[in-house]
Amino acid sequence: MDQICSTEFWNWNLTWSTTTPIFTSCFIKIGLIWAPIAFFWIFAPAEIYYMIRKKRMKVPWSLLNISKLIVVFLLMVLSLIEMIYQMIRFTKTDVRPVEYYTPFLIFVTMAAVAIMMLIQRRKGKITSGVIFLFSFFFCVGTAGGYYTALQKTFNKNFTYDKEFEYFQFSVIVLYFAFSFILFILNCFADIRIKPSQVPKRQSPEERASFLSILTFWWFNPMAVLGYKKPLAGEDMWELNDENKSETLQAEFNKYWLPLVQKANSHHSEVRASLSRRYSEMPNDDCTKVTISPTDYEKDIAKLSILKPIIKTFGWELFISGLLKLGASVITFVNPLILDELIAFVGSNDPYWKGFVYACGMFLAALIESFLSGQYEYRIYVIAMRIRSCIISVVYKKALVLSNSARKNFTVGEVVNLMSVDTQRVMDYVQMVNLLWSAPLQIVIAIYLLWKQLGVATLGGLAVMILMIPLNGVISVFIRNFQVKLMKDKDKRTKLMNEIMNGIKVLKLYAWENSFIKEVMNIRCMEVASLKAQAYLNGAVTFVFSSAPFLVSLASFATYVLIDSSNVLDANKAFVSLSLFNILRVPTALLPMIITFTAMFVVSLKRINRYLQGDEIDLDIIKHDPSEKDPVVIENGTFSWTKEDAPALTNLNFRVKEGSLVAVVGQVGAGKSSLLSALLGDMVKWCGKVNVKGSVAYVPQQAWIQNATLRKNVLFTQPYDEKKYKTVLEACALAQDLEILPGGDMTEIGEKGY
Repeated sequence: MDQICSTEFWNWNLTWSTTTPIFTSCFIKIGLIWAPIAFFWIFAPAEIYYMIRKKRMKVPWSLLNISKLIVVFLLMVLSLIEMIYQMIRFTKTDVRPVEYYTPFLIFVTMAAVAIMMLIQRRKGKITSGVIFLFSFFFCVGTAGGYYTALQKTFNKNFTYDKEFEYFQFSVIVLYFAFSFILFILNCFADIRIKPSQVPKRQSPEERASFLSILTFWWFNPMAVLGYKKPLAGEDMWELNDENKSETLQAEFNKYWLPLVQKANSHHSEVRASLSRRYSEMPNDDCTKVTISPTDYEKDIAKLSILKPIIKTFGWELFISGLLKLGASVITFVNPLILDELIAFVGSNDPYWKGFVYACGMFLAALIESFLSGQYEYRIYVIAMRIRSCIISVVYKKALVLSNSARKNFTVGEVVNLMSVDTQRVMDYVQMVNLLWSAPLQIVIAIYLLWKQLGVATLGGLAVMILMIPLNGVISVFIRNFQVKLMKDKDKRTKLMNEIMNGIKVLKLYAWENSFIKEVMNIRCMEVASLKAQAYLNGAVTFVFSSAPFLVSLASFATYVLIDSSNVLDANKAFVSLSLFNILRVPTALLPMIITFTAMFVVSLKRINRYLQGDEIDLDIIKHDPSEKDPVVIENGTFSWTKEDAPALTNLNFRVKEGSLVAVVGQVGAGKSSLLSALLGDMVKWCGKVNVKGSVAYVPQQAWIQNATLRKNVLFTQPYDEKKYKTVLEACALAQDLEILPGGDMTEIGEKGY
């Protein structure tokens, strides 16, 4: 360090053991100036990469961004002047490298800041966290140099130092002034569009500065509005683009669809193998082939939604983990400073040290608050995004499930997957970082307690260790009851759905009491599982809530009893209690972590089992445009599921172009099966199916919306009067509408009633 600096890096006599503390010149240059510069060069590339990837509207020139560039330019000029001055001094006297390295680094860094600001404007980014934090750290660093310069220049306790002549003092003052102005300017965000053009329901977060995001200042309008009146749906802001389902699903599908395609290709290989076996049968008689259970086992691909979730949201989870790590570690700063503050009260140290300790405790609490707030907000948003992706995947899976797979999943199960199980996953994501942060905090707390109480800490540690086996046993019971609860919930939801669908028949035959009894029996089983879970959770919560008290009691008792010379003074007592108070939070959260982990595992298995269900084979229907006839079936054999006997055997069927065909037959003759075979809804064992062009299918079960007749006809399409009337005439609905008193504005109830 002596080869770089003219002074030592840190001098305890100058900075701490004195009534008038100052910093060494080397510490100011390297510790206070180089550190912010290093921070900028480490994190700026990542933010530039992020800005280049995003496409936003260009930010117009404004007084704010022009002022930022002017201040940065002034800092570049100032550093250039200082660098030239130091090089001139180098020709006359011995100047250490740090004296001209520092202005050179400032010049290069400020040039990079200016370039980053220009990129930021072109890419439509209105605020930069890296530039904001750099300007703050750089301002703090120049403030330290400014304070030291003032002390050395005007305090009589210091002798005249050539390093602080008039020129250098002026440079330090200007550095501090410009850096302070730059920091203030970066507290505000650029304006992408005029305030009058901002959409009424756009979230203020979209146009908030980094400081506003850090302090959640952008949320104030909603908080004030909620104070004035109850909030309604129209008061809510619109979702940001990155939180919309279509955006999330597009990103999630990059990792999910390849897994699905791989599974489908596996299915196709198995089906092709089976088809080859069928083709070897005499006269292509597929009905003579028996299917063994191993054929089904081959056709099952182990899809898991966990891997694409980690790939999609892994980086965001990593950032949230860093925030949690910072908040967890900085929690222990206050007990350490408290130790020094209590020692300071009983000493004759200068008063300024007490102010430093008090300010240090305040800053530590402030930083912890910032980190914890940002962590809680970010992890909740991530959990909501993951829930949105899972719901979308489950919904889309419901549209492509094969008939055989539909038999394995009731409507109640699917409803529970999209409501209960996705909520369980969301709850677990919010607590996932506690899996490592809670043990980390416990380890750090025990280490610091060991420094305070020594071997007596083992007394409290023994109490904690005794609780772990008990916790493990209870978690197994909780998981088992959770599995049983979800099965009972599926049964009840399925039964309630059947009751609602057949409510007319139920009322007609006066079966209310029988069905009420059936529902209540299932509900009683649910309540029994819930009650058992509640008792177990209560037991775990009681044990771990009392853990800090038992641990502190065991530790203090052991400390006093093992040696008569051990005395609990104020320092040890207050610091230890502070650490025990910190220890209380992770130990209290441990039972929740275990409970939510058990629920998450159960829900994840249920979701994966559903997503592993067999899908409709899209390769069943060929679309060969060279085929002469538009609809062709040759030697087709079809069944509804792989387990069922064929419903259609050795079918040959052709429809000529331009012809109108009606399929007529007795009930159960296979009319619906024929249409389903043409749609690809049946399992094709052998044969050929070819359909040219597009297909329109009107099922027997009408899908009627609870809306006006016109809205049912439009079905979310925009109203075009000419096209609308053409459709009514084509469907021969004009005369029917004349009968209705309200015409096409007649309201249609649930299920078309």
